[in-house]
Amino acid sequence: MSRMIRDEEDQVPFYKQLKEKILDDIESGKLKHGDKLPSERELAEQFQISRMTARHTLSVLEREGVVERRVGAGTFITNNKIEMDFITFNSFTKNMMNKGFIPSTKVLSIGKTVAKPHIARKLNVPIGETLISLKRLRSVNEMPVAIEESFISEKLCPNLEQFIFDNVSLYQILEDQYGIVLVKAKEQMQVTFSEECDSKLLKIRSESPCIYQESVAYDPHDQEIEFSTSLTRSDIVRFYSELNLK
Repeated sequence: MSRMIRDEEDQVPFYKQLKEKILDDIESGKLKHGDKLPSERELAEQFQISRMTARHTLSVLEREGVVERRVGAGTFITNNKIEMDFITFNSFTKNMMNKGFIPSTKVLSIGKTVAKPHIARKLNVPIGETLISLKRLRSVNEMPVAIEESFISEKLCPNLEQFIFDNVSLYQILEDQYGIVLVKAKEQMQVTFSEECDSKLLKIRSESPCIYQESVAYDPHDQEIEFSTSLTRSDIVRFYSELNLK
């Protein structure tokens, strides 16, 4: 990394310039996952900026999941994001295994609830219909990445709770036990901030930026089968798609 740009006509704040230099070094391979960055004092001296500016730069990079600040040890590059394809419809377990990760799922709760208006519309069922509600914590390589909640009409899968355990694929159960095959989904995605209870499960700070998704999964006959929501950590997960122009 080199000294800061000090062109008075350049309106880019110093912390952004330093951030871009660090990101460029990661992109070029000069900095790799696990490498230790200079301290705030060393960065301030090297680039002739204030320690407050250096501290702010590292804080921004930490919020974005690029670095990890360890008390008493320093700041380390952790730019090792998990990529998730939001175009190809697949189960979480298969998606992660295809990328060489070790996925795991912990059942947080399973029970019955009634379809409120919003969910009833999504599943195309009457308001008040009995639904199975399943809440799970998704992890990759033992690191929590997402909280998912699924809603399915009890009529379609009676006694589903008998087959639900940790590290078991819901979609595989639907196919094996009920003959329900899910073939496509419609999703909506937006940025949100984690509440305290979700932050503890995901092991992130309260009100951390996350990706919130709502999804409706369909069978081959275009029947709505599952409505699900997910809260995904944005610091370690990156969504991508591959599109072809006509």
